[in-house]
Amino acid sequence: MRILLTRDSVSAGDDADAPHAEAVTLPDGLDAPAALAALGLPRPRLPLIGGGRATWVVRGADGSALAVLAQQWPQPRPLPAGRGPLEHLAGADGAVRLHLEYRRQTDPVAEYERLLPG
Repeated sequence: MRILLTRDSVSAGDDADAPHAEAVTLPDGLDAPAALAALGLPRPRLPLIGGGRATWVVRGADGSALAVLAQQWPQPRPLPAGRGPLEHLAGADGAVRLHLEYRRQTDPVAEYERLLPG
């Protein structure tokens, strides 16, 4: 499975190579938690934020929230849309596009709960 990964910038100095695009090949059949673990998220692909607190939302190409990452958490927390094989998010070219949306120092638990359906 080909993953096209982009992320938001975290500061003006980080804008130089935005949107921070990267292409990665992962095994087929992975759900969001397994894919994010294989990508090593939240580290090493995300910048460290001073103060040790940062929240990120992983979104599919359609804008659906798949998981919440936090600099202070050891692993991502998947949302319902991130469960099941990621292949269902593939575009016409077969690639899965994931975008890491920077939510600054928002409380990651509150962000997770806000994104839960219902």
